[in-house]
Amino acid sequence: MGTIFQNAILVQLDPAIVQPGGLRVSDGKITAVGNVIPEQGDEVVDCGGAVLMPGLVNGHTHLYSALAAGMPAAPKTPTNFYEILKYIWWRLDLAHDVQSIRASGVVGALSALRCGTTTLIDHHASPNAIEGSLSELEGGIAQAGCRGVLCYETTDRNHVEEARRGLDENERFVVLCKKRNNGRFAGMVGAHASFTLNEDSLAGCVSLAKELMVGVHIHVAEDLCDEAMTKAGYGNSLFDRFAKHGLLDLPGTIFAHGTHLSDADIDTVNQRDTITMAHNTHSNMNNAVGYAPVARFKKPPMLGTDGIGADMWREARTAQFKSHDGDIPLPFGRPLAMIGESARFASNALGVKLGVLEPGAEADLVLTRYTPATPLNADNLAGHMIYAMGPEFVSDVMIGGDWKLRSGAVVSCDEVAIRSQCVEVSRALHERMGEIPCE
Repeated sequence: MGTIFQNAILVQLDPAIVQPGGLRVSDGKITAVGNVIPEQGDEVVDCGGAVLMPGLVNGHTHLYSALAAGMPAAPKTPTNFYEILKYIWWRLDLAHDVQSIRASGVVGALSALRCGTTTLIDHHASPNAIEGSLSELEGGIAQAGCRGVLCYETTDRNHVEEARRGLDENERFVVLCKKRNNGRFAGMVGAHASFTLNEDSLAGCVSLAKELMVGVHIHVAEDLCDEAMTKAGYGNSLFDRFAKHGLLDLPGTIFAHGTHLSDADIDTVNQRDTITMAHNTHSNMNNAVGYAPVARFKKPPMLGTDGIGADMWREARTAQFKSHDGDIPLPFGRPLAMIGESARFASNALGVKLGVLEPGAEADLVLTRYTPATPLNADNLAGHMIYAMGPEFVSDVMIGGDWKLRSGAVVSCDEVAIRSQCVEVSRALHERMGEIPCE
């Protein structure tokens, strides 16, 4: 028994492929594409001429912010990016406990599901609840049914033992995921940013990643303060410090943001296949940190939301439009390759094939209600994706061959009950946050 999709427009973003037809799903994977014939016992889905596409991948997010809506205002008004971190986000992560971590995971994953995002590459922080936090986050994500590539952000910013505990949590989770090897969750070694890591802690991140054969997921040059505070604190430029510790040559590493990389830094990235950049247009705009020079990267950066929602269509659209403010605008349609890069990275991390419609790929599928009113082909797909399509058209989502969203209703869990329960969890989270002083 399997599931047969018929009368669909099959759309793959990168490389761009558009073709009418159908596909067959069996045992959690795509087994045939084209003119598929139902067999006895198969579930048959008539797509009605609408677009059927692979699930999207969020290349960099922070699910710990999923309960941030309506949180108390900062006691002091931030005047720069460093103060935004201190007065807002570092107070939120300090307020998290085990219950709110899991709640953030499920609420964030449910939002992703409704946007056709099926895999989340997350960067987690909860300094007062480090041990076991990645498993709690996984538990929440798994309730919705999504996949995840998770890490804990190692840092020294609160107390001397914090980095060691963060490294221990990364190690525990990576080892657990490797042992299960189920293609659902994988771990990386997380690091906040260079300026919040002392020499031993940064070296520890690289050493652990090498030992476990995974990459490091770290914020890089999101704001000018990263370079300035790194130089002031450690006597090296950002990339010189990374080179000293061997981070630049560590395979499978994510550099998030890269908003203020120098010409030499960009050349360094372009000379290596070990580094994948992650671009977060909306977050960079919100924090007023500037625009990352994405058009200058040889390999497409991944596209992420940095925790501001889960809508990858919006991110693609804004990445395209915002690039017009830079020195070198993105070639039209480049955000589709960026979404494709997110899928490739997640595929490598999870050991499965995502982001493509071909036999052997995971059956992570998004059925839309988008029936184009103008011609749709591989050459003009970017125009449809950026100007016309969006999460409002997402109707049904399948992950690993199992339905998670059907006709706009979540079937993987009781969404209404979960959201109702999370109101009290988030209220307590906000109260704890309000009690944390601005220093």
